[in-house]
Amino acid sequence: MINRLRFKSEITKNILTLITGTLVAQSVTIVISPILTRIYTPEDFGIFSLYLGIAGFLSVIATGRYEMAIVLSKSDKDAINILALSVFIALFLTFLTIVVVSVFKDYIAVLLSIKELDWVLYLLPISLLLAGLHQSFGYWSNRKKYFKNIANSRIFQSIGAGAVQLGFGYGVVLGGMIFGSMAGRMISIVVLVKKFFLYDRQLLKKIEKKNIIKQMKKHKDLPTINSLHVLSDTAKTSLSTVFISLFFGNTVLGLYALSFRVLQLPLSVIGSSFGQVLYQKLSIAYDNDEHMYGMVKSILIKLFLVSLPIFGALHFLAPELFMFIFGEEWRVAGEYTTILLPYLAISFLSSPVSHIPIILGRQKTFFYINMIRNIGEPILIYLGYKFGLIIEDILFIVTWFSVIFGSYLLFWILFIIKKYERSL
Repeated sequence: MINRLRFKSEITKNILTLITGTLVAQSVTIVISPILTRIYTPEDFGIFSLYLGIAGFLSVIATGRYEMAIVLSKSDKDAINILALSVFIALFLTFLTIVVVSVFKDYIAVLLSIKELDWVLYLLPISLLLAGLHQSFGYWSNRKKYFKNIANSRIFQSIGAGAVQLGFGYGVVLGGMIFGSMAGRMISIVVLVKKFFLYDRQLLKKIEKKNIIKQMKKHKDLPTINSLHVLSDTAKTSLSTVFISLFFGNTVLGLYALSFRVLQLPLSVIGSSFGQVLYQKLSIAYDNDEHMYGMVKSILIKLFLVSLPIFGALHFLAPELFMFIFGEEWRVAGEYTTILLPYLAISFLSSPVSHIPIILGRQKTFFYINMIRNIGEPILIYLGYKFGLIIEDILFIVTWFSVIFGSYLLFWILFIIKKYERSL
């Protein structure tokens, strides 16, 4: 009983640490957003969203998803070799991306309708490398329970990104939103890496080529299955973003992007914090053949209770809030928000428990189920445009399609936990 209370107390403490750090970080984003919407146009936000979609797609393969195994490994010796493997893959793919962009830059620019901004494509290799380093050392910090440092890295990332975006915006620098995002990521990496070298650099001596190859083979499902899963998730988002840009223009995409930017605040503040701590704790519980259904059910109930006032208030106030905070031209983004609320609500609940199929070795089935939604969303956008639907109607259809599949996935995850516990 005492051990269980300590276990729950530690979980609560770690979650609160991450929530506090993320809340401060997102507060910076909230404070500067009304300024950014007045010095950047909806089209600027659209281009920024389009770039993030492409960069996000590349970030999935940046490490082959091997960073996930850093937390799963039982020994620090294996974990440090997986960290080395992740960084090496990131460096190799960065070089490969430089070659691809150099050779196919013009073709890619025409395909994405950004010929006048084709220079931003040269930033993609840098974004890929930053993503790889950030993911690798972020999961290392998670393994070592450096949750305070993770929280600090988020705060400095948000401050750095905001400062550069504001400075470049007033300086009328093209791509200022993109440069700010990259600067924030760099600062976050410095914070994470500094902690690593302060406390864990002695483990670098345990990096061995033989062990790296061993870990690469042992966790081969991560690049072959999990990376395909996350790649399909990112492809869905990226393809949806590209379709909205091509079919409705970058101004509509900018309004849509701001809507998501605001809606993802509760996800980032609470959902991701629960998810990181839960992943670390459930990995330990699985290694020790302990029950986890009660913990997961409790987390989901808490998330549901927290989400009700947040999404309920946004449902009634979103258009007026967007107009008041961001300016008259952004009221439409608030209307998009009202439509997308159920979509984000189901994501808010399912995101923290999405690592469970990996822990239980059910990621292949998880991938197949999720592929239906990932293929369906872009297709619905495309068909909606072909049938002459307006963007609001398309967003409504996509939202409820995703709610149905998101709900099914939640029940399936609870089912496989129960099935696992019956086998103990």
